[in-house]
Amino acid sequence: MFKFCWHKWKYVYRVTTNNFLGENCPRLVKEFRICVKCGKVQGLCASLSGCWWGTLPDCETKVLLSKVVDRGDCFVLEESRPPFGGCGL
Repeated sequence: MFKFCWHKWKYVYRVTTNNFLGENCPRLVKEFRICVKCGKVQGLCASLSGCWWGTLPDCETKVLLSKVVDRGDCFVLEESRPPFGGCGL
């Protein structure tokens, strides 16, 4: 048989700092997504024609999976920990 998956995506955010009215505010930027059913990992690729999701190679997938922290409704890159709990922007 063949493998078929109705993907259930959980998004990966990177925490950056945004200067808003002279104050630094944390900001979540969506960069990757991981299917919580089959483990497929995709990165957000911006181009002149818009944005689309591209599947990452196996090595990059392993590296990303080793660096994300599960925050419930999303993942956050371990290298940058948000000072707040939710994943909504």
